[in-house]
Amino acid sequence: MPRRDPEPLLRTSYFQVLIDDRELGFAEITPLTSRTEVDAAEGARHGFDTVILRRAVTRSTELYEWRRRIAEGADDRRTVRIEQLEAPGGPVANSWTLVDAWPCRWSGPAFDAQSSAIAVEELELRFENLVWHAQNHDQGA
Repeated sequence: MPRRDPEPLLRTSYFQVLIDDRELGFAEITPLTSRTEVDAAEGARHGFDTVILRRAVTRSTELYEWRRRIAEGADDRRTVRIEQLEAPGGPVANSWTLVDAWPCRWSGPAFDAQSSAIAVEELELRFENLVWHAQNHDQGA
C-alpha cells in the first residue's frame, strides 16, 4: 500500500486580497459562508453570508468612495479574490472568488481617548456567487 504523507495544516494568518486584480492589505476577513434557508412556503433558498474585510485606516479613501458610489445608485460590482498562502509571501494554497461583489456597508473607526488601538475601517460585501479555486500542487501521488 503506498504511503500517504499528511497534508500540511494551513494557517489563517497568511492571506492576500485582490479587488479587481489590485492587492489591498487587510488584517481580518470574516468567514466565507454558503447557506441554505428552508421555508415551508418558498422551499429552499441558497445564498451566501456577507463578508467583512477589516484593515487599518490610512489616508486612502478608496474603499469609502466605492461604498459611496453604490449608495448613490451606481452598479459598481467587482471581483474580489481571497488567496490563502502557504507561508508569508509563499505560493497560494487556496483561493476564493467573490463574484459581482459590492459594498453594502462601510464603517470607519471608533474613537476612544483612553485607548491606543489602531484605527480600523470595515467593508462589508454582498456577492452573487462564491467560487473555490482548486490549486494544482504536485503531491507525487
